[in-house]
Amino acid sequence: MITSLTLLEKKTECEQFLTVIRKYAARYTDEMWTFLTFQKVSEAEKLLNSQPILDLVNWDVTIEGAQAALEKMRRWNENAFLMIVADTSVSPMTYLKPGISPGALLLKPINPVNTERVMRDLFEVWIRKFNHGQTDSFLVETREERQYIPLAQIDYFEAKEKKVFVRTKSSEYGFYDTLDTLESRLPAEFMRCHRSYIVNLKRIRTLMLSQNLIQLIDGVEVPFSRSYKKTLKEYIKDV
Repeated sequence: MITSLTLLEKKTECEQFLTVIRKYAARYTDEMWTFLTFQKVSEAEKLLNSQPILDLVNWDVTIEGAQAALEKMRRWNENAFLMIVADTSVSPMTYLKPGISPGALLLKPINPVNTERVMRDLFEVWIRKFNHGQTDSFLVETREERQYIPLAQIDYFEAKEKKVFVRTKSSEYGFYDTLDTLESRLPAEFMRCHRSYIVNLKRIRTLMLSQNLIQLIDGVEVPFSRSYKKTLKEYIKDV
């Protein structure tokens, strides 16, 4: 599953973008896509509060409040490919900086010719980045879809109900596998902490030793077994 988010002020612009993105998505990928479009920053922010996994973002910084909301989006979606939509009223210094790092720029006024040209160039670059970025993601594959989840956003894996569930702050994805198999496939920052859990060590805030619980940076709590207490305490001491 690939998720695209577009924030543009006018409905006609959103419709035009959606038409062009759908065309290039079909041309360049075989993945299923979800297309999210917004005209108001407040509506986009409601979605951002759930910290969704975004792959492609088109963001109009000329809308009031859009620049602050963009920084919020970027903090959670560092790996999303970002196209800025701007005009001469907005200083490039507000979006051409390390914390934003856009991959493409479309200047207003928007018209079909410029949109096609920029989107074609965007997909040429983005698809290479997306394919490369898959090495930094975990693939959940079911009969219905394929979802790439950035490793940095994963809190933990849990075995339950004869399946394994991968959990981020906002989402949970289930698939058929075992934790034993995952242990050998996952990078070093993921550690078995319980017979039913593998935790992302980089997401740990603290250990609640008396309760045998791990508190993650987003407040989620994961149990750990006594046999893993020493290793977890050593990790916390070293970071």
